[in-house]
Amino acid sequence: MADSETEYIVELQPKLSRRLEELGFGDSPYRDVLVHGLAELASRSRTLDQQALPLFLSLNASHQRSLAEVTLALKNHLDAMLDSITDTRAALSALADFLLREDEQPK
Repeated sequence: MADSETEYIVELQPKLSRRLEELGFGDSPYRDVLVHGLAELASRSRTLDQQALPLFLSLNASHQRSLAEVTLALKNHLDAMLDSITDTRAALSALADFLLREDEQPK
């Protein structure tokens, strides 16, 4: 993970934590997984959009070796995103269930 990705994750995690606290989900055992997973996905998505894809699109088609290396890097990047999605999916479901239960409570 690049330093800029790590910086973005560190910047985003407290914001996500505060939001979960506001929603009443701060004590959930899923909280840390959700905070880290969402921050990591956002960071990796930003890198994909701002760095990886522009590099892929800008390389001259005659540079086959460089294109192959960038393509493999894209695959590895997507694999890491998929791992984060898999890790975060149950926590997102738990948050949705929590919010729906809260919505059903009499006011």
